[in-house]
Amino acid sequence: MMRKFSIAAAAMIALALLPCTSGAATADFKDVPDTSPYFAYIHDLKTLGIVDGIAEGIYGPKQTLTRAQFAKFVSVAFQLKDQGGTAPFPDIRDHWAAAYIRAAYQAGIVNGTTDTTFSPNEPVKREEASVMVWRYAKKQGLAPGSALHFKDKPDTWAAEGISGIIAHGWYGPDVTQDSGVWSYRPQDEMTREEAAALIDLSIKEVPGSLSAPAAPGPSAGLYDPLESFKLMTGRVNMYIATDHPAYFGSDAKRMARTSTSPGSIVYHTKYDIASVLFYSYFFTKIELEKSKVFASADGKTYREIPVKTYPVGNPSADWQQYATEASSLPAGMRYLKIVLYGAAKSWSPQLSRVSINRSTASVDVKSTRSAESLQVELSSATQGARIYYRKDNSPEFQLYTGPFQLTGYSLLETYAAKDGMDRSPIRKYTLNASNKIQVDRFGQMISANFPGKVTTEQQLKADAKADASYYAGLTPPSRRDRFGGLAGSAAKYGLQKKGFFTIQQTGSRKVMTTPDGNLFFSLGVNGLTANETYTMVKGREELFESIPSYLEEYKTAFTGGSDNFSFYLANKYRKTGVVPTEHAIYSEAAGRIKKWGFNSAGGYSPDKYRNENNLPYVRMLPLGSMSWAKINGISLFDIFAPDAAAKIDLAFAKAVKPSKDDPMLIGYFIDNEYDYHKFYSHVPKLKASEAAIKGHWVKRLKDKYQDIDKFNSNWGTSFESFEDLKEAELPIETSQAWRDMDAFFRYYLDTFFGTVSRIYRKYDPNHLLLGDRWLTTPFHNEKFRSVMAEVEGKYVDVISINHYSYKLQPDLLEDVYKKSGGKPILISEFGYSTTEQGLESLLPNAAMNQTQRGLRYRNYVEGAASLDYIVGAHVFNYVDQAGLGRYWQGVWGERYNSGLVNVADRPYKEYLNEIMATNYDIYKVLLGERPKFYYDFSQK
Repeated sequence: MMRKFSIAAAAMIALALLPCTSGAATADFKDVPDTSPYFAYIHDLKTLGIVDGIAEGIYGPKQTLTRAQFAKFVSVAFQLKDQGGTAPFPDIRDHWAAAYIRAAYQAGIVNGTTDTTFSPNEPVKREEASVMVWRYAKKQGLAPGSALHFKDKPDTWAAEGISGIIAHGWYGPDVTQDSGVWSYRPQDEMTREEAAALIDLSIKEVPGSLSAPAAPGPSAGLYDPLESFKLMTGRVNMYIATDHPAYFGSDAKRMARTSTSPGSIVYHTKYDIASVLFYSYFFTKIELEKSKVFASADGKTYREIPVKTYPVGNPSADWQQYATEASSLPAGMRYLKIVLYGAAKSWSPQLSRVSINRSTASVDVKSTRSAESLQVELSSATQGARIYYRKDNSPEFQLYTGPFQLTGYSLLETYAAKDGMDRSPIRKYTLNASNKIQVDRFGQMISANFPGKVTTEQQLKADAKADASYYAGLTPPSRRDRFGGLAGSAAKYGLQKKGFFTIQQTGSRKVMTTPDGNLFFSLGVNGLTANETYTMVKGREELFESIPSYLEEYKTAFTGGSDNFSFYLANKYRKTGVVPTEHAIYSEAAGRIKKWGFNSAGGYSPDKYRNENNLPYVRMLPLGSMSWAKINGISLFDIFAPDAAAKIDLAFAKAVKPSKDDPMLIGYFIDNEYDYHKFYSHVPKLKASEAAIKGHWVKRLKDKYQDIDKFNSNWGTSFESFEDLKEAELPIETSQAWRDMDAFFRYYLDTFFGTVSRIYRKYDPNHLLLGDRWLTTPFHNEKFRSVMAEVEGKYVDVISINHYSYKLQPDLLEDVYKKSGGKPILISEFGYSTTEQGLESLLPNAAMNQTQRGLRYRNYVEGAASLDYIVGAHVFNYVDQAGLGRYWQGVWGERYNSGLVNVADRPYKEYLNEIMATNYDIYKVLLGERPKFYYDFSQK
């Protein structure tokens, strides 16, 4: 039976640094304290009579062994008998160990140092001792492991033996492994404690070895290396996997499923099953689906047993080993079922080994925070177990004697051990006792105290039931068509059914209509996703009270590896038991916002689920992903980049054409928040070697002026040639320079919008082109606003503006409407915030509480709906941004109270009550059937 070595390897690497001078000494040997990592091995061999001390009560753990002494060890341990006769080694004649050496020689497991010399009093090398043990194990049918890589290469004749020893885990902390390279020190002399580990571990697996009688009662147990099915009473959908052992710590045989359906194995024992521990490998590129454990007294009625699953060691080739354990099973359980799950791939997980009633339970950690530190308590479910721990990779593990204090941010490693049982796996915990914490374990700001702040996991679990009641109690208006438009309004106002969202005129008003021709005011929510909730945790761990392990159940709450974490997704897991997928978040959000009276999925919402949820949506043209058109230092699209039109054409053919017949699609935004206000300050500084736009501008200047002296005269410069302009900063100082810059800005916009519009309509003649979501800054600047409106208005169906303001600005909006040639306007982003929960405000002091936030919303949206040229307003956004900033902007990331729900997935009900008062009545406001709402904040 091959002992699976990877767990032992990981454990022994850490255990190598256990203290050997503290703790109580065993009654056997006073120089072997019970805190020694070799204590159990030496104790076992002393009990079996395999070893004695070097003096009364002295074992001499650090002393080296001679070849004769080790020959005695193996002969007694493997019960080898001297068959009489002689051995070809004259130097053992009359030696006290001659009979042991002859027995080992006759068994074929020892050779001499020469053909006629044994050298019994020479120290035994570690490779010699290992080969002696392995030769006998191999004769008994044990399989060797895969060839390994060694830091210090053993002699050729010893390589298989050492690999076999490692494969079966027959070593103590004297053997270590780093990134697949093993350190065995083959030429070193073997010490007495190292020999004890080798012998004690090997006799547990080598048939015919000396062993202790089985203890009665609770100590009865089972170890299954999973090399066959012979220890099981049943299995379903399982086979023995033998491929790629290097991925699994050289484990040559594991259990895997034959299909993605659940697979199971069943054990039946003649004794009560009190505990179980098993190890599995999971592929790290797919979602972790934990295995489950069920127990039964009669093999018919099973109950699920709570388990703990946690990573052990480090990943290897995209595989991570996990331990799963259960302690204190109900009395009378004689059947144990382990069930493996994994919808993505049948070959993950792979079960490695199973122990029943043999393992010490792992260590649990409880911490209590004070102002400056954490008090830490350690415990194991195994009564009488000794607990060991170390902090921050310190040189030694130490024996736990009682609660201790931690300060700062610490990595704590723990394990438990009890005589007669296998040690527990090493568990790792990160504990933050720092006084720098800004975010609690639920992602809420420590500095803020507010009603509804979550303090326990139980509160989140209770929210699931409260949510169901809350959302079921919402009753949005019934007079809506399937798109959220005003049912029956097409016939009433003479509007045409065109099969897609379009812009029509009714009286003095520009209106958007649904594919059925009904009035549609687009009430949208941006970001129906959790993207804004991820925050960068790597490098600033001390700022967070607790960050779950990337390798455990919260893995899918991370993005970008373990660098960025979403407390929102973690809270959803605490609330429901599942980390929701992007799809689940979108579907839930779509259902919720419709209850709140919204009818559109706004920008930055995943559009891949567009055929679900009956929710009209917008898309973004793929210009933002075209890296070849980006310009350093300014957010502009370089339409003059080589082959720009052809590249755009190719991209639109793939991204736009497939959705051209979708009636739920409102239309496309061109992009988001270009820096038009920086055009005059940044474009003249560009180098043509880095930005095509600069080269194109120089060409236009050359075409206009022809002569460099004429250019210099108009611009007040002294360039020697037009070629010199390409890499130089061009000063915009003379009136002619400003006029040339004005002309080029207009030309740039005309080229950009003209190209995009032409190619877009080639692939989608049906849907609206919704503009490019103007940034507020250029919108407020009359110079930029006028040109943008005049030029863009020639090519788009709707002008979109991200308009953050304390109140609507009809004068500026009307200016855009008129200068664009009468193109309607969609407010593509707006919003209000408070600082109640410790987040920042989109507009400082705009609202003191969530009710005022809602009143701001009502003023803004009803004001927009009452204007003849506004066709929608999209609020930013669905979920609050992360408390320490959204991840892609690092430490400076936006952190606004911008959501309809907070990090705990709790809806802002006071805010939403006001939103619903407006949304439910939006068509009455649009048609003038009731006055628009207005709250005068100057009177507050």
